[in-house]
Amino acid sequence: MSTYYFTMGLTYVIIGFTVAMIFYYIFKKNFPGNIWGGILVGIAGSFIGGFIDYFFKNIIYMLTHLFGSVNLFPPLITAILFLWIFDKISNSPEDY
Repeated sequence: MSTYYFTMGLTYVIIGFTVAMIFYYIFKKNFPGNIWGGILVGIAGSFIGGFIDYFFKNIIYMLTHLFGSVNLFPPLITAILFLWIFDKISNSPEDY
């Protein structure tokens, strides 16, 4: 049972970390706290996506599951959404 939660948590951390790296290095988005701020928001978004998966599992059931237990799409989509919102808020025109 503990291996299940460890695998799920590790998957969410990797997704959030990877999405933050893509936003920071490939899309050249600047976040407060630079890369570390992006990583924290990406991981938080990934875990919230995982909770969405848990509570709406019946609706999302048809999506692909990694290793038959971890749904990749909600944490991936939520991490991307959180980083996009974080970028829009942190780089708003009133900051200039």
